[in-house]
Amino acid sequence: MRRITTSVLALGLAVVALTGCAVSITDEREAATPLASPTPAPSLEAATDDPRPEVIAPPAPDASLAPDAPSNLRTREEAIAIADTTIACTPGLVIADDGKVVRVEGACADVTVSGFATVVVVDDVSTLTVSGSGIVVYAQQVGDLVVSGDVNTILWRGSAPRLDDTGVATTSVRDAR
Repeated sequence: MRRITTSVLALGLAVVALTGCAVSITDEREAATPLASPTPAPSLEAATDDPRPEVIAPPAPDASLAPDAPSNLRTREEAIAIADTTIACTPGLVIADDGKVVRVEGACADVTVSGFATVVVVDDVSTLTVSGSGIVVYAQQVGDLVVSGDVNTILWRGSAPRLDDTGVATTSVRDAR
């Protein structure tokens, strides 16, 4: 008898599964509320003769939103105001102060910035070399820019420098702020 009951139950479940029957449990309060009428399917007669999908062009880029300096960084003037040290440019200047804000005054033939989490504000530099990690450099004008290291950001004004970038996650953009 058990074998027959199990077989009948299994057969009944198979029939229900194959026929697509559905069971729903309804709350009495929901049953008393009339259902909304279904939304009609779109008419094929309203379709256009053009089989191509409608293409929506992206909005024209706003010049004020151009990919310039990242908004999470201070401006050049703010960085100058919080500088830990102000030095005059000297030939072959190397700045390797970790975690400092350094202001370099005057035009430089070449400046090298290395270390970690350093902020440097320079004026005009013929060759700027940035190595290290987490460095931010604000420059008025840069001729040649050589970047290595990780997550370094160089913001420049004036014409674009010639760039040699072997770094990882480097940002080099015009600072129009």
